Amino acid sequence: MIFPNDRDSAPKLKGYFMKHIIPTIISVIFLVSCAKDKSIDTTQIDGSENLIDSVSYALGLDIASRLELEYEKLNYKMLNKGIEDHVVGNEFSLTDAERELVIKRYSSEIVPKYRMELEKKNMREGRIFLEENLKNTGVIKHRSGVQYKIIKDAVGGKPKPSDLVRIHYVGKLIDGTTFDSSYSRGEPSVFPVNRVVPGFSQGIQLMSPGAKYQLFIPGPLGYGQGDGPGGPMAVMIFQVELLEILSAPKE
Repeated sequence: MIFPNDRDSAPKLKGYFMKHIIPTIISVIFLVSCAKDKSIDTTQIDGSENLIDSVSYALGLDIASRLELEYEKLNYKMLNKGIEDHVVGNEFSLTDAERELVIKRYSSEIVPKYRMELEKKNMREGRIFLEENLKNTGVIKHRSGVQYKIIKDAVGGKPKPSDLVRIHYVGKLIDGTTFDSSYSRGEPSVFPVNRVVPGFSQGIQLMSPGAKYQLFIPGPLGYGQGDGPGGPMAVMIFQVELLEILSAPKE
């Protein structure tokens, strides 16, 4: 679920690194090791002689995209050297204690500064976007600050905060980047209205089953200063189709 209501939780660099980055790097190390071990046949997995090369490259792209979320800049030549030293068995340039120290120092000195700059950028660009967006035909501003546009209206009851809803949605940033989509997963999502970020919850409560809305959620009503798509205070755009209102979940 991409809409957990945890917008006040500050991102923890070490936890993020251990949960997302380390497993991917381990996969790369394993694949590189397999490629170096000629006793392991890696050419017949899917009939492609270049499978290991392709998946190694794909994982490299994945690592880079994840690192960009938390690190302002990195020396990727040194990053590659660290992976190579581990795989090949070269002597490490840093001890375990030194590695932990530099990561802690970076997370305490550089990351907060980067996030602050990103937050200011998102707030500035988000304000300009929302001001211009409100001039577009059909865009309405709710008293909460959420903007919405009715693509397809419907008549009927509207969900309460305690209700479960079944929806289809696409979530994008203001630059057009899609960060999540129930359509791409091939099935709608079901969740309690009051367990999502405030702006999304507010938008859902305006709709009746069968309606399709476009929601424009300001940063403070999204993930706020938390670790959401696009970084802190990023504006999010959703196209939402309310399929069904289900009974309130049992406690």
